[in-house]
Amino acid sequence: MTWRWNCAGIWICGFGLLLFSGCGESAAPNNSSPAASTPTEDAPTGKEAPAAAEQTEWPGYPDVPYVPIMTEVDGIKIPRVDLPVEQAAGGAIPLDKGNADAAGKPSEPVNGDWVIVRFSAEPQSLNPIVETSAVQQYITQYTADGLLRQHWETLEWEPHMAHKYLAEDSIKLSPTYPGFERGIARTSDGTPAGELELVVEKSDESFEFVTFGSDQKPMSGVWVGVFADGKILGAAVNGYHDWSREEGKVKFQGLPPGKYKVKVGHEIAGDAKKLEEGALEVSLSPDSANNPLADFLKSKEMESLKLAAGEWVDLQEDTIYTYFLRDDLTWSDGAPFKARDVVFTFNTINNTTVDGDSLRVYYQDLVRCEEVDPLTVRMQYRQQYFLALEFTCTITAYSPPRHVFEAQFKKDGLELTDERLTPEQEKEQKKVSVHGQAYGQFFNKNSEYGEKPLGTGAYIVGDWSRGNRVELNRNENYWNKKLAGHLDKLIFRFIPDQVTALQALKSGEIDFDFPLTAEQYFEEIEQPVEKEWVERSYVKADWYIPSYGYCGWNMLKPIFQDRRVRIALSMMFDKKDYWEKKMHKAAMIVSGSQYYFGPGYDHEVKPIGFDTTGAIDLLAEAGWIDSNGDGVLDKDGKKFEFELLFPPGSPAAEARALVMQKTYKEAGIIMNVRHLEWASFLDKIKNKDFEACFLGWVQNLESDPYQLWHSSGAGPEARGSNHCSFANPVADQLIDLIRLTLDEKKRQKAHFTMHRILDREQPYMFMYAPKEMALYHKRFRGVKWYVLRPGFDLSEWYVPKDLQLRGQN
Repeated sequence: MTWRWNCAGIWICGFGLLLFSGCGESAAPNNSSPAASTPTEDAPTGKEAPAAAEQTEWPGYPDVPYVPIMTEVDGIKIPRVDLPVEQAAGGAIPLDKGNADAAGKPSEPVNGDWVIVRFSAEPQSLNPIVETSAVQQYITQYTADGLLRQHWETLEWEPHMAHKYLAEDSIKLSPTYPGFERGIARTSDGTPAGELELVVEKSDESFEFVTFGSDQKPMSGVWVGVFADGKILGAAVNGYHDWSREEGKVKFQGLPPGKYKVKVGHEIAGDAKKLEEGALEVSLSPDSANNPLADFLKSKEMESLKLAAGEWVDLQEDTIYTYFLRDDLTWSDGAPFKARDVVFTFNTINNTTVDGDSLRVYYQDLVRCEEVDPLTVRMQYRQQYFLALEFTCTITAYSPPRHVFEAQFKKDGLELTDERLTPEQEKEQKKVSVHGQAYGQFFNKNSEYGEKPLGTGAYIVGDWSRGNRVELNRNENYWNKKLAGHLDKLIFRFIPDQVTALQALKSGEIDFDFPLTAEQYFEEIEQPVEKEWVERSYVKADWYIPSYGYCGWNMLKPIFQDRRVRIALSMMFDKKDYWEKKMHKAAMIVSGSQYYFGPGYDHEVKPIGFDTTGAIDLLAEAGWIDSNGDGVLDKDGKKFEFELLFPPGSPAAEARALVMQKTYKEAGIIMNVRHLEWASFLDKIKNKDFEACFLGWVQNLESDPYQLWHSSGAGPEARGSNHCSFANPVADQLIDLIRLTLDEKKRQKAHFTMHRILDREQPYMFMYAPKEMALYHKRFRGVKWYVLRPGFDLSEWYVPKDLQLRGQN
């Protein structure tokens, strides 16, 4: 996900792409255990009404935790906004919708002209790993490519930089499987066993094991799995997986207290088909490159390997991805793009010194990335993951140019290497390890790359005038001629103020004003004077993309640690009234963090409604009353006062803040409003140095909740996207379950339960999924509005020769 500050006064966040090679050892396992300090776990919660007796689990999915919808807390009824469920529009996406000048005048795409697009925020950097804001992604989507490409209309993944790919399963054989015997012990001189028992008493304990081969000697590269023996709150649903390293050693830490079973086995890869009575049949694709199982099957004169129930101990589906690159790929400077560039990207993302925490959470379980040959790369996830295809195939959108960095280090007499070296070894050998601190610091501070990142896309970053614009020039040597783009330049103007932006459109300084506010779209440009120039030269457009806005409560702050307070604050903002009067109903009022029109959104959970009386009663239950008659609520001698933080330039955000401020004041709550320019604002959010904030997320059609809600990001030192420090052990287990569940219907039920927990806990005051609104010049053709963010593809746009205005000699 990535952040963005949009016309609705919301900083929105969205997500991008990924890949791997040459990694000799796996990353540390994702233990998925609660953070050491989780303020929301032990905070007062109030008493809820008992669950309805008729339902205690999801029908057909008894292993998915079930949570009833919150109806009351401490005997106080929770109001709901009961609106009809909207349905997403279906059917073919129309071309040039609303453009009367294009109607009945078919034309063929031609090259030429420019488009000048207005964005309301400017990125700090165009480095796609360090900067993950939506506006950065909206720009660099034209300068970098993925291994596969998601079709804008069908949403299917299609070959792109890779001409084909293969997904395989990971199967672990029984430790006694003939010829592949494996064992495990606590020490190198211990007696190997096929399974061990482990008792964890404290979550900060660490446990080291040693794996052995058939010869009873320590062996590296052996799979080890740690599985809860019964139910353990906070334990990973699918166990903890890792592979032994040098001398067969492997370590696990951060396990929730309880009893576990430690298993070991030889790993094979292939296409596993489940048979009756727990048996498996493993076969190979003709495209399975360098797979040792092929030699084994050939030696046994077998076409597939059949395993009885006791001959295998673990199956992770679709965890190994092999991509076969085109042989004509190039960087925009003409240098060839090879598998080693994918490996370099993987290593850069996973360098913990690199300031890429919000991206790294999606790759922390990508344990292996290998260059099979110069045009083939293989990646492996620790365990099955419902977004594994998406993140492996999009890793190249983040690819830094290794050959450029090598040349920069060479000027200083240094060699960039994939070796894992200590700082002392780097100094002695005059090398810089891509895994090391020196490289990470270089990458973070490389202003040349941050301002003009070299990519593989249809456009090349040109001039960047800070505070004004970024220019992209069409790459005349782009490797994919069919997707090369038609416009000579894509220019992005940064104009935070809505009024200034509309005037820039009127005067012809920009061609595409995105986004507009609801007031501008429905009121201002409908006035006779404004309507005349709009209808003469521009087209009105509106569309939905997966996004939502919210007010976030920093739960590291004592004032927000009682969920009754957070629920009460939500009850004191009249979402429906604001939606009707200020947003012209051009939005969906939301109650959770999944996309409103996506499969993970539970429409049974209606948004919290407006009830100031009930809210005041709920605050009193939490101990907040006006004890001294000064008109301000207080508790333990402290006034109920906090600061709402957001960037300037959004009339909608200002209006919403004023409504909240007025209602809160009437209830005895002081809310101070403070503006910070974007860079400073973002620093405050990342450092968790705020009390409340207006933000939002741009998301996928179905999002992985780990980045936002897992307790590993809840501590004060964590700089990821869980900036409100939400922590809940049941939520952690649901997040694990969602990530590893490939069955869409089962995963949907887990999403629904997660939705209900978020509704119960209210880490955010969930607000709106706003409609995107814009004006663009009528001369442009090939315009479509899509569900994938940002909702348009400028590389498809063109201008007929007789209408071209810009860039003409």
